[in-house]
Amino acid sequence: MSVNGIHGQMQTWLNGHGENMANCSNGLDKVLEKMDSFSKLLEGELGEKISASGTQDKMLEEIENEFYDVVNSYLEKENELGKSFNFMEGDYDITDAETFVPAYLEQTGKLAQGDMDAWETDGEEGISLEEYKASQINSPETESMSDDELAALDSYTEGSFKVIDIDGDGIIEKNELQGFYAALDNTDGSVDGNLDIDSISNTDFTSEKFAKNIQDFQYFITPEEESEE
Repeated sequence: MSVNGIHGQMQTWLNGHGENMANCSNGLDKVLEKMDSFSKLLEGELGEKISASGTQDKMLEEIENEFYDVVNSYLEKENELGKSFNFMEGDYDITDAETFVPAYLEQTGKLAQGDMDAWETDGEEGISLEEYKASQINSPETESMSDDELAALDSYTEGSFKVIDIDGDGIIEKNELQGFYAALDNTDGSVDGNLDIDSISNTDFTSEKFAKNIQDFQYFITPEEESEE
């Protein structure tokens, strides 16, 4: 059994944040609906009775408490998920290139191979555009998307494939995928195996800047014997 690829691990982590954000948004929508209903209620004849009975403050307090429950639940879940995801394993000293670089090469290599094994379907070496799209688009998260959203995702996925496929041969090789992981790692300005959700969320994987990062880091993470071949 191959090591799970970083994409799968990272996607699970990112999906957790996305689901938490969606739950928070839905919860806040419900609070706003109740607040709107409460405001309309106070405008009618019943509102005068509510004001006279002194229950207005209690009803408002219940809505306010529900708001804080939604927000606190979101913050607790975010804290549980963590703002960063570390993919490094093994013994290494990040301040010592002699131990960190080999460990980084080994770990990104394992993770890249794990993703390639998971995405492989045609029996050919490397990952084709069709295999890459299938790995990115065919998931439970896309089932509820509209045709326009799926078309946009398809276009974005094709764009990110072209960025990862540095040599432009239509196939993603292991060292190119390692370069992608190193560039992903560097979105927060450091290369330490620790991915930051804020920097990742604000990164366009189809941009020229990200493509340049992959090209630069590919040579760093590609073993010398592979570069000479």
